[in-house]
This record gives sequence, structure tokens and C-alpha cells, in this order.
Amino acid sequence: MTHRTLREEVTVEGVGLHSGRRCRLVLLPREEPGLVVRGASGPVPLSLRAVEADERRTRAAGVATVEHLLAALYVAGVSAAELVVDGGEVPAGDGSAWVFWEAVQAAGTRPLREPRPVLRVAEPVWVRDGGRLCAALPGEGLRVTYVVELRDRPAQALDVVVTAQTFARQLASARTWGYREEAAALHAAGLALGATEQNTLVLEDGGYRNPPRFPDEPVRHKVVDLVGDLALLGAEVHAHVVAVRAGHRTHLALARRMAEAAGLARPEGEGK
Repeated sequence: MTHRTLREEVTVEGVGLHSGRRCRLVLLPREEPGLVVRGASGPVPLSLRAVEADERRTRAAGVATVEHLLAALYVAGVSAAELVVDGGEVPAGDGSAWVFWEAVQAAGTRPLREPRPVLRVAEPVWVRDGGRLCAALPGEGLRVTYVVELRDRPAQALDVVVTAQTFARQLASARTWGYREEAAALHAAGLALGATEQNTLVLEDGGYRNPPRFPDEPVRHKVVDLVGDLALLGAEVHAHVVAVRAGHRTHLALARRMAEAAGLARPEGEGK
């Protein structure tokens, strides 16, 4: 498998989910391997070394909320592209990865000559953060088993092999979600300022304030988040990843462990 890039330019515009500002994303074909953000001093690689994260979003190379875009690019096989972002955040679209998946499919992709790196998990690796757990086990392709604990209803679980077909049918349209009663606190923290019932699934009183696209839409969206975070490894991942009560910080901690185990990164404490 070789690196792939876009056949033509892609533009997505809209409101940033957290900033609430108008944002614009342009994806440009790139002849060299790697996903990069165009910066004032040149291209900045989108990689684990460029990441900041909290439990609400992933920020990389100075661009916020990259995870839905990266999930769509990863599954589409696009590993060479340049991102130009106005507004500091990737547009939210409808709160899912669908707008990016649809745009990339419309643009099409083409192969480059260079082989795409492959990361195979040879032995189990895992990370814990209190009651949060992420583990990667040996496996072919990318399989995800995810468990989400929800405070006002039974936990949700999903086991899925991530392919172009399953992503398009089962994952890409699952939206970001949150609890209605958390909105004020998030706004006070400068988060979710662009969230609406058009781009966010709202949980309340054991049900949903707006209609879900799947009965288990929250866990499906968490799988999208995980795939987007693993895309920062810059490799085709072959592993069975198990996540329980996890979030972006735990996803990225696992990605670093996977990179270290595969010899792609130095251990923590020796620089990242």
C-alpha cells in the first residue's frame, strides 16, 4: 500500500464546534507523504508530536478539533495532504465526520510512489487513567471494541472492524454528543460555543433531546474520535483496540505507547 493524496482541492466552511467562530478548511493535494498544516513558517506535520488534547477535543499543529477530519482521511487512505485552516478550528459540519468523508469521496484520491508505513501490534500494550482504559492487541486490520458508560442510561458498546464500508454506513454520520445540563459549564470554559441541536446530539433525562441517527449514536461517535486520534500515528494500523470509558487523552496515550512499542517514537520523558 502506498501513500495516497487527493485528486483535487477540497473546501469545507462552517462554524467551529468549540470556538463558535466561522472557520474554513481547505485540503490540498500534496506530492510528499504526510499530513501537514500550512503555517506562517512553513508546513507543520500533523503528528503525535504536535498534539494537545483534553477530553473534549484534539488539537494538533495549532488547529483545534481535528479528530473527525483525521478519521475520514485515515479511512479513505489519504495520508498526504496540506491543510489550510482559517479560524483556528476545523469546521464542525453536522458534528460528525460525514461532511469530510463525503468531500473526500467527491474529490477522489490517487496513489503516490512512496509506501505507507504499517504499524502492527506484536504484543498487547495498554494505558490506564483512573477508570479509563485503552488497550491495543495483535490483529489484522483495525478492529475497535468500545464501551461508553453513560450516567443516565445503560452503557453502550460497539465492536466493529473499521473499513471504508463500515465507516460510511455505521460510523461517519454519528455526531458529537453531550449532556444538556453541562452546557453552561462548557460555555464558561470557552467550549461548545458553536454547539447546536443541528451539530450535537443532546442527552437528557435518560433519552435524547433531538432525534438520534442510531440508538447507540454516542458510542459510534467515540469510535470515530478514536480512529481520528490513532491517525496521528501516521501509519496504517493493524490492531484490535479496546477502549473503556476512554477519551481523547487516553486515546493519544495509547497511540504513544503503540508508537514506542513499534519503535516509531522515543519513550515518554525523552522528548516527543
